Amino acid sequence: MKFSTVQFAALGLVLVVSAAPSITRRDCDLDLPSNSTGAAILDTNVNAKASTTKKSSKPKSTKTPKASATDDAGFDEAATTTKASQATATDSSDTSETGSAGSALPSSGAPATTVIPTIGNGGGSSGGKVPASSGTSVLRAAQTIAAGGSFDGGMVMFDRGVSCTGQAEGSDSDAVFQIEKGGSISNVIIGPNQIEGIHCQGACTLTNVWWAAVCEDAFTIKNQAAGDTTKIVGGGAFGAEDKVLQHNGAGTLDVSGFTVVKFGKFYRACGNCATSAERHVIMSDITATDGDILAGVNGNFGDTAKITNSKLSGVKSVCTNFKGVPKGSEPTEVSEGADGKTCIFGSDVVSS
Repeated sequence: MKFSTVQFAALGLVLVVSAAPSITRRDCDLDLPSNSTGAAILDTNVNAKASTTKKSSKPKSTKTPKASATDDAGFDEAATTTKASQATATDSSDTSETGSAGSALPSSGAPATTVIPTIGNGGGSSGGKVPASSGTSVLRAAQTIAAGGSFDGGMVMFDRGVSCTGQAEGSDSDAVFQIEKGGSISNVIIGPNQIEGIHCQGACTLTNVWWAAVCEDAFTIKNQAAGDTTKIVGGGAFGAEDKVLQHNGAGTLDVSGFTVVKFGKFYRACGNCATSAERHVIMSDITATDGDILAGVNGNFGDTAKITNSKLSGVKSVCTNFKGVPKGSEPTEVSEGADGKTCIFGSDVVSS
């Protein structure tokens, strides 16, 4: 059979087309880090749950500080960057006042952003700056450190990914950490995007804990027996519109080696709680800058503030004595300054 030149050309074209490899179209659902929060969601042993991506890339190496609060539960994180904290704290189930503990993220899944003070160069004393963080972690729910348990955060910055709501009172479910009686936390930075910082249920210990930007308050003793003491060693807090340390339970708060910059009241014993308990604060080696009141106590409740070896700059009152009142009323100021009974301090507390 003879073929014309045209037939040979057509036959060659058919053979070329049939031999060409097939091309499969691929959607954009790639195994890449999410940029919805500006950071990857790490697949580590913290039981992190991604809200905006199906998959997340594993980093080649991460350092994970250990904790011993409970045995099996992990942090419920929305996003973690750099180094993830392997914690055994558990989610708080207290949702009594302001909604579900797991519903703190904005609908977009992206945390709110707040400018924080200049970062320092390491943990411990930072000379008036927030220490450098080893990573960041946005938590979906308040994390509970069990009674008698401990958590070392490895200088990771933790927050809740929500905007501060000012002086509106939050609940336990709004906190970043909830510490049960006798629990302890160390080497943690509380980030700016949160409503409540750390809540303590009595006899807690905080070591080298920092607050980058205080919202309603940084730390609250929610419950504590009269004979118990909570200790805060080192650390610091910045930018509190009102209170930094709120004392609602009874007993004593012992604070040493703490730095506080720009605040309303560094310490306030509750002046109108449901229970009018006797509360005591012991402060030593405090560095305070630009604030209204270092210690606010209620003399008629039997409160005392003992302050030693501290340096204040731009602080209006070292200690103010208030008249405590029943719940629903507002305390009134009685006096300020050392009186040897309610407000106790001497010449080693230097003001400028």
